Amino acid sequence: MHFTNFSKDRNEECRIIAGSAVPTSATAARSGSRPPRLPELGHLNCYFENAHAADELDRQFLAILVRRVDPMVLTVGVGTTDALLPEPLATALDRHTSPLSAVAPEGIDVAREVEGAPSGRRTAWARAFVDSDGTSDVPLERAAYEATEPATRQQWHDERAELLESLGDFGLRLGAIPYHRAHGEFPGTLGAAAYTAATEYVTDVGYYQAAVRIGGLGRDLVDRATQLRHFRSLFLDQDIPLLALRRTDEARQVYAELRSLSSEPAVQAHASYGMAMLYVRFYPPEQRDYDEARAWINNALALARTLPQENLRAHLTAFEQNGLALVEYRMGRFDEAIRVETEAMELLDSRPGPHQYEPYLRRALLSFNRAQVYTTVGRYDDAVLDFSAVIDLFPDESDGYLERGNAHRLAGRAQEALADYDRAIARNPPPEAYYNRAVLLSELGREPAALADYDTLLDLDPDHVGTLVNRAGMHYDRGDHGKARRDIDHGLTLDPGNAQLLCTLGLLEMADGALEEAREVLTRAIGLAPTLAAARVNRAVLAFDCGDADGAIDDLTEALSLGEDAAIRYNRGVAHQHSRHWQQAVDDFTEALLQDRSEAADILLRRAACLRELGRLVEAQHDLDERAGLRTA
Repeated sequence: MHFTNFSKDRNEECRIIAGSAVPTSATAARSGSRPPRLPELGHLNCYFENAHAADELDRQFLAILVRRVDPMVLTVGVGTTDALLPEPLATALDRHTSPLSAVAPEGIDVAREVEGAPSGRRTAWARAFVDSDGTSDVPLERAAYEATEPATRQQWHDERAELLESLGDFGLRLGAIPYHRAHGEFPGTLGAAAYTAATEYVTDVGYYQAAVRIGGLGRDLVDRATQLRHFRSLFLDQDIPLLALRRTDEARQVYAELRSLSSEPAVQAHASYGMAMLYVRFYPPEQRDYDEARAWINNALALARTLPQENLRAHLTAFEQNGLALVEYRMGRFDEAIRVETEAMELLDSRPGPHQYEPYLRRALLSFNRAQVYTTVGRYDDAVLDFSAVIDLFPDESDGYLERGNAHRLAGRAQEALADYDRAIARNPPPEAYYNRAVLLSELGREPAALADYDTLLDLDPDHVGTLVNRAGMHYDRGDHGKARRDIDHGLTLDPGNAQLLCTLGLLEMADGALEEAREVLTRAIGLAPTLAAARVNRAVLAFDCGDADGAIDDLTEALSLGEDAAIRYNRGVAHQHSRHWQQAVDDFTEALLQDRSEAADILLRRAACLRELGRLVEAQHDLDERAGLRTA
């Protein structure tokens, strides 16, 4: 058993809403006023038993609950066995709870107890197991159930299913009812149908772990060779959760099975499309093969165009064209990707009338994907129009606002981008919305607001490495080195080879006077990410401070080879000046001035000093006069 600890560094208040903890400060920040509080209920306790047997979503909920709840308001008990728990629950319980061990009861001879009990008691035990919907862990109930005749058990399960169906509770259709129908008299029909309905729902709402588990239970009940037509979604949609979970080997097996089980063009097209997506999108980079993806998607297109039903043919053809556009996009043929997406839209527009797939395909999927290509090629206004079309159709979804905000940001329209990020966060905020808004706020100089977004994101997802990188850098810049180091330490436990974290760690070591440790860390960062200019610049600063101007010049030269930067030019100019490389220093200061004049006064003074050393006194005086004019202005 695990109980929540009081976290001493957590000071935001929480309110309990429908069993979860919601930070009131986050709500207040959005609304501009303090949210209403629940009536004072005093300290509350809640207990979850058998958490080791919970499904993926319940484990995620428990992990979030024990991490975010304020134990001064609510104590959460989580009952488990001593078996190894899956993530993220295991880590959450380890970090945020105190374990207690329960004493196991003395064992009894369950089989003898059941055998010696009166028949009425045995029946009551067995019925209790059925009425628990198969969840009872009472040994006598389970043993009595298993000792009951199969036909009787089937009858009880069907009776229990009918009772649960009469209650009208949809949640029962996702677990208990399918379980009973699968153990009733007609598992291959009523059981499979119940599991099909449950699988369709959890797939549609994105409960992918549950979809894999429930769908597998349903498919185990049917004859694949004869019942595929009757339970199409149970088979054709099983790849969706597998792909979302990146279980690519299992998805590939699904496509192979579909190709072997059915000769229907639509089924074959589905399997071919799926194979294309594996090669273009879901496989890790080293396994991707765009030519292979093109071969599979062309096969899917050819099959889709043979379908006799006009609307279904248009739907599938447009769907396969969307896949082809992704292949073209990944191969760098952006104009062709736009052409294919546009052609798919026109295909659907030419139909006699709208059909059930038209809004999703034409206005959402195709518009959304074409907008992303527009963004890639810099056609930001066109991207905004397509994302706006998606938003018009689905105004309560956050993705359209997030991506339209990204397009506005790339176009230099910061305020429009912020407004769209705000809209995305006000709906169902993806982590990217907080992250992107924080980055933009930081660029605009609104560091407290940016830091608040990073804090919120890490409260929601403590292991978001990109946010740890940015927040650590922000803490360092603000002089809060303790918080910066905590973020770095946590980030490096998640990603030990993160060069950006190592780069900031090098700065912290320099600030603490641990110069050798700083050099080692920065050298490691450069080895891990040779194109990370900041690591070379930081090591150059360290070398210069240690009296190694030539080493600093070498690192700054490597950094400049990665891309021009006025600050790096200036720093190399200073190093050249220190080493009495007068002409090289003049050249660097001149280039720095051409790129950025924000530090013109200092650069002109330094360049004048170098010009005097070269004997170019007139030019030196000209720099001093120009500097004087800047100071007067």
